[in-house]
Amino acid sequence: MAHRFTRAPLTAVLAALVAAAPLGAQWQGVINFHGQRGADDGQGSDIEYVEGPGGMAKMNMQHSEGGPVSVIFDKNKNTATIVMTARKMYMTMPMDRAQAEAQQQMAKSKITDTGKSEVVAGHKCEIFHASDAEDSTETDACIASDMGTFATFQAPGSEGHGGAETMLSKVKQFFGAKGGFFPLKVTTYKNGKLEETFVATSIEAKSVPASEFAPPAGFTAMPGPGQL
Repeated sequence: MAHRFTRAPLTAVLAALVAAAPLGAQWQGVINFHGQRGADDGQGSDIEYVEGPGGMAKMNMQHSEGGPVSVIFDKNKNTATIVMTARKMYMTMPMDRAQAEAQQQMAKSKITDTGKSEVVAGHKCEIFHASDAEDSTETDACIASDMGTFATFQAPGSEGHGGAETMLSKVKQFFGAKGGFFPLKVTTYKNGKLEETFVATSIEAKSVPASEFAPPAGFTAMPGPGQL
């Protein structure tokens, strides 16, 4: 039976984002994020994001039900591999369908370049604002253009599209012409109330070996969606 992902605070939002390398020189390194849903629930999520050579990237997170989970992204093959450490299993799937769904969402928001910038975890980013009247969502995102590019991915079993997830899909298209799209700080409001946030807490530029982006030896491959 395929492993089911649930929507834990901010985890699903970040798991729904695939990191992909820019076409030119590629930034490599490790970024740590902290996310939280709502203003006062105290249920934060910490995510480690690793970007490596050749269009490879990985997110390491703690899943609310399944324990440690890593998602390995391969831009060249356009696939995502979910590694479930506790079960010693992994599943690889194409990203085409999720990317097509993201494209359909892009026309719903009005996106504005505020002309403002901020320094997050020591790295400069430009602030964009997105509003979606259809679901009463307002989002501010601080985007770096020199750390690679995010695309959109929906993990199997994830329920719905989070405000930050949908907004980032749209801002990516608007911002991508500048050479890169990497959100360092995102704040989303729904009906005037804070819904969710995530922010980079540390950024370390360094070379990452290609071996970092493969399932561990001895793990069992399981069928992906439509492969049963």
